[in-house]
Amino acid sequence: MRNTTYNSNLLKGTGIVNETILLLSVYDENTTKKSLLDYVLQTNLLSTNTEKRAKDVVEKVFYVRFMQHNHLIPCWLKLAREKGLMVNQMTQLFYIYCLRENAILYDFVLEKLNPIKASGSDYMPKNAVDDFIKNLNDSGIVEWSDVSRVRMAQHMRGTLADFFVIDRDCNILPFDMDDFTVLYLMHELHFDGLSDMAIWEHEDWKLFNLDKYEVLSRIMNLSLKGGFIAQSSGDLLTISWKYNSMEEMINATL
Repeated sequence: MRNTTYNSNLLKGTGIVNETILLLSVYDENTTKKSLLDYVLQTNLLSTNTEKRAKDVVEKVFYVRFMQHNHLIPCWLKLAREKGLMVNQMTQLFYIYCLRENAILYDFVLEKLNPIKASGSDYMPKNAVDDFIKNLNDSGIVEWSDVSRVRMAQHMRGTLADFFVIDRDCNILPFDMDDFTVLYLMHELHFDGLSDMAIWEHEDWKLFNLDKYEVLSRIMNLSLKGGFIAQSSGDLLTISWKYNSMEEMINATL
């Protein structure tokens, strides 16, 4: 489900929340990367200063995060927005898709930020990101110049701030997984062919600092009212699913 290769894609766009919402507004199931870019360039939808910036946002950020694996994902997100999902709830979905395509930020959250939260701290040291990148560079996992490392650290912090994980001063913000985000992730994984157990044990839950038993609690609390029936016994979980598509789930839930 995620790209595990470290890259510098975040330098082309951080959270781009407003830009994503604009692009979703003109998206339909027949949209291609080319047709979307052509429309953006013709209308200056994104109000960018340069054509290169518009191309980067469409081709290297929006397309990569939302279109390349399943062209219907933007349709689901657009439908959720049209059904009234608030922007702060939308950003949690954007967060998942962004981090799936940016392994360096995904792994930073799991390996560094979550332990900081677990310690009870409400502040993420600014140099935590810099040190994480330096260790990758020292290990030969990435080979970036000093300038590139500084820029990447800035963009990683900026992305986390865009998604309200931290603020601009690196204070850790409350980041509780919304009920709709739980339902969306469960159903997305289900329709992608994962077993009930694989859904429960999926790594994406850790992006919200949830352990296995916290995930189970959220799933059980949403059983019945969430359009499914979950049953748990020990380390086993079975789910009886009601909806036959993401569109059906979104329409019934929102």
